[in-house]
Amino acid sequence: MSNYKQDASGSFFIKKINNKEIKILASKSIFSKIPISALEQLESISLISEVESPIIGQPDIHPGFSVPIGTVFLSSSKNGIISPSAIGYDINCGVRLIKTNLFAKGISKEQLLLMQKELSKLPLGLSKNGMKITKRDLDDILNKGINWCTSKKICSKEQAKYIENNGCYKGANSSFVSKEAKELGLVELGTLGEGNHFIDVLVVSDVFDKYLASKYKLKKDQIVILIHTGSRGLGHKIAEDYNKLCENTLPFTYTKFNSKLGQNYFKGMQAAGNFAFVNREILSKSIRDVLSVIFVGHQKLKFDLVYDLCHNIATLETIKGKKYVVHRKGATLATKNKPIILPGSMLDYSFLLFPAKGTEKTINTFPHGMGRSLSRSIARENMKINDLKKLMLDKGVLLGGRSENVMREEQPNAYKPSKDIISIIEKANLAKKIVSFKPIIVLTG
Repeated sequence: MSNYKQDASGSFFIKKINNKEIKILASKSIFSKIPISALEQLESISLISEVESPIIGQPDIHPGFSVPIGTVFLSSSKNGIISPSAIGYDINCGVRLIKTNLFAKGISKEQLLLMQKELSKLPLGLSKNGMKITKRDLDDILNKGINWCTSKKICSKEQAKYIENNGCYKGANSSFVSKEAKELGLVELGTLGEGNHFIDVLVVSDVFDKYLASKYKLKKDQIVILIHTGSRGLGHKIAEDYNKLCENTLPFTYTKFNSKLGQNYFKGMQAAGNFAFVNREILSKSIRDVLSVIFVGHQKLKFDLVYDLCHNIATLETIKGKKYVVHRKGATLATKNKPIILPGSMLDYSFLLFPAKGTEKTINTFPHGMGRSLSRSIARENMKINDLKKLMLDKGVLLGGRSENVMREEQPNAYKPSKDIISIIEKANLAKKIVSFKPIIVLTG
C-alpha cells in the first residue's frame, strides 16, 4: 500500500513503477481496504514492456486469476500483446437491463411468489439444459452473434442497437474454438451459470435525471429485470485452451497480438463474446415467457431492452490517434451516448448511469459492480442459509437459486455499499445518475 499518493482531485491514488503509472480510482476509505494481493497483481502488469501507461484499477478491484478484477490496460496494436488471463475465463461476462410495463403497486404478493417460483425453474447454475441448437446454429452464433437471433426472429434488428458493439464482434471465427468448447456451447445456450451470476427483478426506486429517465422510458415504481452472465463453459474452455498455449509467460499469460497465436485467440475470444450476447438474449426470452404466463390477462406485457454491456474482453480502440488493444477485466467500456449499468448487492441499490467527460481519465472505463469486500469462503462462513433467507425476507426481498453455498457467498455483506462506489464515480466526473433500482427478487446461480 506504500508509495501511493492521492492526486489533487482526490479521485485517484497514483504510483510510478517500472516507468509506468498505476492509477486507482478510489476514496481513502475504499483504497485502505483494497487487498494487498490485488495491488500486487495490478503492479505486476507493469513488468510487461509492451503494456503502456497508465494501468488503471477500479474502485471494485479485488484479486483475480493473475490479473485483478477491476482492471484496464492498453498495449499497441502494432507490437503489443493480448492476454487470455487478463481477460479471464468468463469472456464477455456482462449485464443486461430490461424494462417492462409492470409496476410494483400493481403486483400482488401471490404474483411475486409465483415469479420467484417459476423463474427459479430456469436453467440456473452449471446447467446443461440450454436451448436445443444444431452445430450449424452454434457456428452461426459464434460468427454472427446477435444477428443469429434476428435471423431466427428471436429479437429485432432494432433491439440489437441497444447491445454493446451491436451484439456482434465481426472478427470472430469459430474455426479457432476447440471441439471441446463447442460441445459445451451446444448444451449451455440460455443458461445462467454459477458464482456471481444472477437474475434480479427490481423496481425503479429513485429518478435523478428526469430527461434521461424519460429518454429510456423509465418511471418510478417500474419493474425491470437485470441479468448477469457470460459465455459459460464455452468461454471458459477457450480461455483454458489458449492459457495453456501461453503458459510459459510471466507474470500472466500473453502473446504478441499480431502473432499467429495472438490472432487465433483474438478471433476465438470474439466468438465467445458473440456466444455470450446470444446467451443473455435467450435467457431474456425465457424470462419473458415466464412473465407472459404469470401476467396473462394483464395489459400486453412489454419487455424491452435498455442496454446490454460487456465487462471481460479485449477490444481494438483508437485513443488520441493511436490504435490499441485494450484489456478490460471486470471493467466496463464507456461508449459515447450509451448508458452504464452498475449492479449492487442482494439488498443494495443498482444504478443506471450516463457517462461524463471524466471517463478520459480512466481509458473510457467504469467499474463493473460494487466489488467484493469479503472473499467467497469468508462470506460463506459468516452467513448461514436460514439467516440469509430471513434477512432477505425481513427486507422484503425474495431469494432463490440452485446452490445454497452460492447464495451464502453472494450475501449482501460480501459487497461494498453502492453509495461508496457511486460517490467515487460522481466525484471523478465519470458519470451522472439516471435512476436507481431496488431488488425485490434475487436469483443466484
